[in-house]
Amino acid sequence: MELSKKLQSKLNKLKASMQNKKIIVAFSGGIDSSLLAYLSNLYSKETLLFTASSIIFSEKELHDAAQFAQNHNIPQRVIEFDPVKIKEFRDNPKNRCYICKHLIYSKFLQIKNELQYDLIVEGSNLSDLNDYRPGYKAIKELGIATPYIDINIDKEDIIQLSEFFDLEVKNKPPNACFATRISYGICIDEELVNKIKLAEEFLKTEFDLKQLRVRYHKENLIRIEFLAEDLFKIFNRNNIERIKNKLKKLGFSYITIDIEGYRRSGLIYFNFAPQ
Repeated sequence: MELSKKLQSKLNKLKASMQNKKIIVAFSGGIDSSLLAYLSNLYSKETLLFTASSIIFSEKELHDAAQFAQNHNIPQRVIEFDPVKIKEFRDNPKNRCYICKHLIYSKFLQIKNELQYDLIVEGSNLSDLNDYRPGYKAIKELGIATPYIDINIDKEDIIQLSEFFDLEVKNKPPNACFATRISYGICIDEELVNKIKLAEEFLKTEFDLKQLRVRYHKENLIRIEFLAEDLFKIFNRNNIERIKNKLKKLGFSYITIDIEGYRRSGLIYFNFAPQ
């Protein structure tokens, strides 16, 4: 695979921005931060990965992140934090991501200064600016570097570069923290987060699904988003009965399947709750 001249130029700018620097990469294990980690390890003077660990994150994502770091021999530091203990976050306002990002990146900055690294970089890209991203405001306020945005790199560029370098994450579906599954204004607590985690784990495992979301709304209602092609695997009497029985046992009162299927930021554009 060859890169276009335009994408090669962007890659060259990324390389130049990293050379001779000691860089900390905010590393979740997704495709965006994985490519950034790989390139920093390739081009910078020194690279260290910071991975945040919390109940609101998937254990599998944390495992995948550790595996990527090990595969590419990149030092990684896992930093524990618990935003659910903070009332402002637990109350689940529309700027919950701002509160969370400000908390974790403030921790990152403190450790970065102690270790005397030059900068922290994170993987927001140009395509993210089309979405509602209150967390991005916190990132910019704290002076965290966003090289993808600075160099006009979008999601398609990241996918192409991941394929060019043959990274194991090149086909990895997007993920987000479990707080994003919960409609604004509904209290985020450990019990609810764990119920949503168990629901998604059951659905993925039992029906061999790679991507879905269990969205939680008022009145103890959940709305399940499957990929469009998976809807036809799910829609039969036996499967519906299995899903209903399992999710009822987990404690959900109303179980719905969204016929529009999975889409990013589903809570932003579709916030249904029974009247």
